[in-house]
Parts: sequence; C-alpha cells; structure tokens
Amino acid sequence: MRGLEPKKNSRWRPVWTLVLLLAFAALTVTDDRVQLTSDVPVDFTWHEDFLSTSNQGGPDPVDFEFSEEFAGLEQEGLTLAVTTETVQVALDIPDAKAIEQTPDAADELANEPAEVEIELAAKEEPVPEVKPLLVTHKVERGETLWDIAKAYEIDIDTIVAVNELNDPQRLQVGQQLTILTIKGALHTVSPGDNLWDIARVYQVKTQDIVDANQIANPSALQIGQRLVIPGAQAAAAQRYQLVSNGQLRRAFAWPTQGRISSRFGSRWGSVHYGLDIAVPTGTPVRAAADGRVTWSGARGTYGILIMLDHGNRVETRYAHNSRVAVKAGERVKRGQIIAYSGNTGRSTGPHLHFEIRYRGTAVDPEKYLIR
Repeated sequence: MRGLEPKKNSRWRPVWTLVLLLAFAALTVTDDRVQLTSDVPVDFTWHEDFLSTSNQGGPDPVDFEFSEEFAGLEQEGLTLAVTTETVQVALDIPDAKAIEQTPDAADELANEPAEVEIELAAKEEPVPEVKPLLVTHKVERGETLWDIAKAYEIDIDTIVAVNELNDPQRLQVGQQLTILTIKGALHTVSPGDNLWDIARVYQVKTQDIVDANQIANPSALQIGQRLVIPGAQAAAAQRYQLVSNGQLRRAFAWPTQGRISSRFGSRWGSVHYGLDIAVPTGTPVRAAADGRVTWSGARGTYGILIMLDHGNRVETRYAHNSRVAVKAGERVKRGQIIAYSGNTGRSTGPHLHFEIRYRGTAVDPEKYLIR
C-alpha cells in the first residue's frame, strides 16, 4: 500500500501546478492598454472636503479608460477583489497628514455628489449713528449749564459761545438753547468773512471747517450762514464775548474802515465821547457786535443815530448817518449793515461817530476794537 502513495501524489501534482500557473498568469496579465479592470463603468465624483487638502488637479486622463478595460476582463472570468484592510492614501503635498478611510467610507464618498458649500460670513457691521451737529435743548426747572453740558458731553464755554449768553448763571425755564454736540464753536458769516480768516480766528484748519459743514465751494460763503467750527479752542470760541468777570473786553469789530479823524478824549475844551472815522457819505456802517436796536432815527446833535444794546449793560452808538438800514426792536448780528454814513447833525464833514458805553459811561473805543 505504501508503494502506491507516490503514484497518487504524482497524479494530482500536475493539476495543482496547472491551477497555480493559471492563477499566477491571471494576476500577472500585462498589456499596454490595461491599467485596472472592472466590470462596470466608473464615474468619478470628487469630494470637496477630500480635495480641499490636496492639489491633485483631478483624475488622470488614463483613468477614463477603466470602463473599457473592465468590460474586457469580465470575459476572462477575472474579478477585482478589494481587501477589507485599511487603505492608506498619502497626499502629495508638503506636511500633509495621511488620510485613512475604509472601503465603506470610500464607497460613500464615491456616491456623494460634489458639493461646494460657500458660507458668506457677511457680518453686518452696525451702522454708526450719525448725530446731528446742532440740536435744540429746552431748559427745564432746576437745570444749570453744568447739567446741560454734562448731558451732551460738551463744555460750558461751547454752550455760552453758541448761544451768546450774557449771564450764564441765569437761565429761564423753557428757554431754548442751541447745543453744538461736538466741542467747538458756531460762527455766523458776516460781510467780508472768508473761510481762511475764520479758520485763523478760531485757530483751526480750514479743511476741518469744510468737512464739518460739507461746504462745496469754500470761496462762496453766504452772509448769515452758520458754520460749525469743530475743535475750536474755548478762548477762541469766546473771542466775541464783550464782558468777562465784570470787565469790558477787546471784542468789538470795527464798524467801518477809514482814516481816524478824531480820537476819544478832550477836544476843543470839551470831551469827545467817541471815535470819528472819516469816510465818504453812503459808506456801509456795520454792527460792532450782536445786539438789539434800541434807537433808529434822528436824535439831536447826533443826526441820524443807531443805538444797539448788547446786554450786560454794554451799548454802542453810530452817529451822523445819511440813512438807516434797521429799525428799533430788531436784533442784528455782528458785521451786519445797520446804516450808511453821512454828515447829519452837528458834523464838520462826512464821517462816522462811533461810541462804546459800559454801565452808562463812555470808554475809549480803540481799547476794545479788534485790530
């Protein structure tokens, strides 16, 4: 019996050898056209999440021959087996980490449509509230300038200058105050004003005034136009305050321009209470400061006279005019034309007689006129 065993093994050896050869041949089939084989066409779907970490640029053109070659391999009875082991896919990018995925996960990726989700993180920036430069405040009972200034986060000097308050300590209930919501001043354009002179007076940049007031043509200011002067210094904002700490200040504008023909003081054995400025008849006469007209017309030796009350017991007089441009009771602004010079009353020739009186007493105008 032992003698037959070698014959039995020799009978099956050729069969196993043939099987192994066929299997080896099937696994080592090479062809110039065959890269991979499959029995179904392959559709490539590229997943954005996977591709975002690489720069592969899409499938190789050769890959599109897969479907043809897979169909041919089916006739030979060969199938492509996928192992259940984890497949390592290395991305050819600097410092890229290996991405692990199982065959099931790969199938899911293949079946998912390529989606590009773009989230526009459009953060809506809050639009800053643009507060008006000027507001009107109605004084309530018990309020002081300090309370109002604190509420609007500005200084008292700004409120005083904008509203031309003669006595900041005395506010009336119901009184309406113009509030400048930024630190600065409010300037009313007078005849002869220009933007560059205004900027120089308030010690600010011309462009700051242009921007704050949105001035399209800086050379075309309108008389009476109100300009916000941002950042004006407190001293400059009060430049036109006539009285401070009970003292008359150098804050008056010249009522007209001309040669001084007679100064304040003793003259011809008497006292000359004003300043005479020689100008031709019909020359415009302007208010030296804001105020209220208390007299407009003929008055004795003054001839045609204009009198202005500026508050704080300050008064100015403009005499010997040929005609008036305002009437009693009107409020006028600094630089506004109130009359035209002449030679009326007791006068030796065309000129303007100008007086400043404080608490009923005439003072030398030259000491209080801004040069």
